Amino acid sequence: MWNDHKSLNFLANILLTGVLLATIYAVGTRVMALPFFSLKEIRVENMDKNPAGTTGLAYITRDQVEQVIRNSANGNFIMIDLKKLENTFMELPWVRSVKILREWPPALHILLEEHKPFAYWGESALINTKGEIFHAIMDNMRLPVFAGPDNSSQLIAQQYRYFNKLLQPTGQTATEIVLTPRHAWHVRLNTGTWLKLGREKVEQRLKRYVAVRTQYGGNLDQYENSAYIDLRYANGFAVRIP
Repeated sequence: MWNDHKSLNFLANILLTGVLLATIYAVGTRVMALPFFSLKEIRVENMDKNPAGTTGLAYITRDQVEQVIRNSANGNFIMIDLKKLENTFMELPWVRSVKILREWPPALHILLEEHKPFAYWGESALINTKGEIFHAIMDNMRLPVFAGPDNSSQLIAQQYRYFNKLLQPTGQTATEIVLTPRHAWHVRLNTGTWLKLGREKVEQRLKRYVAVRTQYGGNLDQYENSAYIDLRYANGFAVRIP
């Protein structure tokens, strides 16, 4: 082997390459650890403007943000693991999405998108304005209540908006919507009345109720708060009082 110049040259090149890589790694590690790359600032903002018109956070607290940064923002500007930091932020109940940017001079710009609560999902969760289910604590908020089969939250949110649009002439609004396992629609109004719309011709049936309620509202007022109205008839509906 010692007389094989090609093998010797190949081995020498490998050793030289190894030494160079080790040197580069050692020098690079020392350079990246210099105070020059220490984080000077961490800015946290909401991706969207909140109702007050600012970029502040409405539901994510300062303490939560500081705890995440304390636990996961390890390292300097170069060495910090942004993916790990993003994943930790995603564990906060009110965070829908997160984006973290490196900016110079050494700083992190953390953009958080909060869930915007739209309705309660049963008794254990919430639905945001995009119809997505998330789990967070919210007390004393007047929101509609939705219930339905798995993967139906977006459909119910869409129908809620449409039902309220149809109900506008009556001055009533939907406060609770139930989509049964058989895909029948039940709608509770702010007056307390339940509307049973069934599975078919839902729009037509609700429009019929709105027409009658608008024209003969005074005759129906006495049944509000305690009745439910069955709209599954071909040419009318039944008012039933418990």
